[in-house]
Amino acid sequence: MMDLPLKRAELRLESDEPVAGEVRRVRGGWAVHDPSGHLLLFDSDLRVQRRFPVPDRFHPRGTYDWDVHPGGRWAVFSDTRHTTCVGPDGDIAWEADHPALVNVDGCPVLVCAKFRPDRDELHVFPGMKDDYSSVEDAGHCSASWVVSLSDMTVTKDGPYDQDRWVIFPDGRHIGSSYFDGHDITGWCGRWDEGENSVGSSRPVDIHPDGTMWLGEAFGYLCMNPLEQPCDTDDSDDDVETDHDRYDEAFFLDRNLVLAATQEPLTHELLAVDTLERIARVTYPFTGEEWYWLAAAGDGTWVTTSRSPGRESARLCLWRLA
Repeated sequence: MMDLPLKRAELRLESDEPVAGEVRRVRGGWAVHDPSGHLLLFDSDLRVQRRFPVPDRFHPRGTYDWDVHPGGRWAVFSDTRHTTCVGPDGDIAWEADHPALVNVDGCPVLVCAKFRPDRDELHVFPGMKDDYSSVEDAGHCSASWVVSLSDMTVTKDGPYDQDRWVIFPDGRHIGSSYFDGHDITGWCGRWDEGENSVGSSRPVDIHPDGTMWLGEAFGYLCMNPLEQPCDTDDSDDDVETDHDRYDEAFFLDRNLVLAATQEPLTHELLAVDTLERIARVTYPFTGEEWYWLAAAGDGTWVTTSRSPGRESARLCLWRLA
């Protein structure tokens, strides 16, 4: 590992609630599970706003996609063939069975189900049954279901070649990607504004100015201009990292990317324009265990981490000192 300058992290807030698993940014806050089988919605001050019980059908499987509406009215859970939307009391607001979506290896994958942050809409991207799949009730193309949460009506569209979808917390951008067995192709763009930009990676975050998107492919990070249309091929001009050690990455602010490396786990700062490593983040607790991180784009980020002597992880908010 190359020697990098050190940048110290300053602890701003720490939640009182124990947490477990991946933390995700929700418009105006954060969402993460607790150890007892609930999905928690935190506000920007790390106060719990809502608790959603995970439906029983998802507990035994242990693997599912999930999202929380930023207004705290609903949470959604999806596996390969079923999606359930519930309220804070656990009552089912909407649910549906659907065909599985299979990947290039013919294996069913988790169906993406996300709330559109600026509208009371749930977007579900299930599979569509086709004759080319060897898996019953499954297909290689995805559909697009839009559930209006005001009356629970569903509008269906498709097919689409994409096998993964992401709806960004800013409420203005959507991304998708496809893996053909050799290469990843990703798309990212604004809602209802024509063509998306294309890149050789899966979209993971949008620049705070909305001018570019950060992608990941096989551990590499790639920077893509948002205005690049799909019918151009400027791959020689793409900016990417010089190694494949990254597991998570987000825009920390307009000038920096915060990324987590693999084996050993470290948090690094990269320049937005070049994706060159410029510093490594150090934290005030020696021997702290890190699990997940996510950044807000305003210079702050959160981790789910456990300090020495603590029995469970906490959600911590940081900024550079």
